[in-house]
Amino acid sequence: MAGAYLIMLREGFEAALIVGIVLAVLARLGRRDLARHVGLGVGAAVVASIAFAFAADGVSALFEGTGQEVLNGVILAIAAAMITYVVVWVRETRKGLKAHLTSQVEAGAAKALGIFLLVFLTVFREGFESVLFLWGLMLAGPSGSGGGITATVAGAVAGIATAVAIAWALFAGGRRIPLTAFFNGTMVLLVLLAAGMLASAAGFWVSVDWLPAIEYSVWDTSGILSERSPLGSFFAVMLGYNANPSLMEVLVWAGYLGAVLLWLTGDRLWRRSPQSARSASA
Repeated sequence: MAGAYLIMLREGFEAALIVGIVLAVLARLGRRDLARHVGLGVGAAVVASIAFAFAADGVSALFEGTGQEVLNGVILAIAAAMITYVVVWVRETRKGLKAHLTSQVEAGAAKALGIFLLVFLTVFREGFESVLFLWGLMLAGPSGSGGGITATVAGAVAGIATAVAIAWALFAGGRRIPLTAFFNGTMVLLVLLAAGMLASAAGFWVSVDWLPAIEYSVWDTSGILSERSPLGSFFAVMLGYNANPSLMEVLVWAGYLGAVLLWLTGDRLWRRSPQSARSASA
């Protein structure tokens, strides 16, 4: 439930932020008459996201046995890759998002279809990503449960509700929201979530001999913290906790986190180096 809440809080807030910016620009341009097309775009995006979820579930049902294990691993790997892309994209474009959307709205403000398509495509992208993330989340939990459908749906609904409330406070309430802290905090949690998904994908592929286990049991902490316990299940979904992992799963988990940490620290060092060089030359 916590993982679903986090995912939909992040994705839901981004979608609400985009819709809020579009409505604010239309109001500034005196084109409030186009607001209904924004609503139609949101509604169409939600319907398309739900349809994609049912279609994905239907495709999954076609696989059985070993094929299901392989598919589960592929879904988890894709979800982890998409989460990584979202983290990178938001970090790189967050500051220019409002200006980018404003220019797009102003360019197509005279066309109702343009506003509809802008909102539909941007919101559906969030919905498409959310379906993949939640699907991967359910597969990443103990025995591929991820806490169950009911808990996942409950967490997702709670996340969306919180996201809408934050967006309302930002636009209508006039309150100051610490967006930098919000995005940075959720970025860290999403990176940990992606690491767990990749480790779970490796576990599925080890079970069908797609990957070598290297060592089948690195440790066994099931007697201390079982994955089926409430706390163990939470750590399994959020952090990729495995009470009895193979060495391959451990290496994938640690390797992914190491690569992301290197990217973050390397990017900061690269940005600081020109300033340091100018200071030294002065």
